[in-house]
Amino acid sequence: MTPVDGHIQKIYEEIEDLVFETFELWDNDRVGFRWKHYLPNHTKRVHAACLELGKREGASLLELSFASTLHDITKAYDGEIYTDSNGNRILDENGFWKNEVLLPARQNKVTRLYDSNNLYGTMHHLSGAFIARTLLEEYGLEQSFVDNVSAIIAAHVKPRNLPAEEYNRIYSKIESQIIYDADTIDANLGFVAFFRNIHIHAPRYKKNGGFDMGNYINSIEPWINRKQDFADGLFTRTARKIGEERQQRKRYLYQQLVSEQQDPALNSKYGMMGILNYFVEQTDEPDFGKQLGYLQQRWIPERKKLLEHDRSSHNHEMAMKSLEHSVDFCTILSEEALGIK
Repeated sequence: MTPVDGHIQKIYEEIEDLVFETFELWDNDRVGFRWKHYLPNHTKRVHAACLELGKREGASLLELSFASTLHDITKAYDGEIYTDSNGNRILDENGFWKNEVLLPARQNKVTRLYDSNNLYGTMHHLSGAFIARTLLEEYGLEQSFVDNVSAIIAAHVKPRNLPAEEYNRIYSKIESQIIYDADTIDANLGFVAFFRNIHIHAPRYKKNGGFDMGNYINSIEPWINRKQDFADGLFTRTARKIGEERQQRKRYLYQQLVSEQQDPALNSKYGMMGILNYFVEQTDEPDFGKQLGYLQQRWIPERKKLLEHDRSSHNHEMAMKSLEHSVDFCTILSEEALGIK
């Protein structure tokens, strides 16, 4: 967060603690496209991305800091997506998916506000904006600041059927553009989105205790192509540049995985196929920070030691190149999480 006076910093820290406390009130392991650790991990990454984009685009870092931390505070209420008799997702008048309401197992200040204001069925960007406004007003912060933070949160989801006048009003603020860009990038573009894709789709490729690596890899290219519209639809110049770079990295990663299938034994040990297998093993309870930490602190060092003790192997050079790709992947994944790539 941008340096601020101690009073504001204390308020921010209390808000941050409340947000992460709120995420813990639900006990569900997996709902739709998210899981237990997804919202905390996603919120941290969106916060980092907002601040990085804000620095480059000259936006208010203080407003972005509060808004990004609060942006999904009511997201956990979104349960399974409603579908019709044909299995198609049901949309509301704004083109949003309609969700079941998922109730928390425990209560806190946020859930009591949600209940007392009857926010059930309200899209999370709007209910989140309302909750954020209420919380910040209780701290006695300047009304213009409260209004701006609430408006930024409401803008992180873009309605499909918004009249042009309303659209221009909402997205005239650079901060509103940035939170939309940061949220969209995190979920759809780059290696971070690849991590999310694995944990959404890998379970369907698990059969008889194994994982159908080939068919999963074949699904990656169409997924990358579907995400191009998200990259093209970003608001800010900085975000569009980052989005296209992330798309290019995903395309390179796909080609790399295709190539690695020529020597699955070696690449399952040292290459991206090995990392993919590790991620798949964790799909019951994915945790981005924990898994990235394991790869960087244990998985990679252990394989470097193996290569040091096996220099005579005829495929030593190939193993080194595969491991280099794995190291590069983890480095970039870490940088994306910090919003700097």
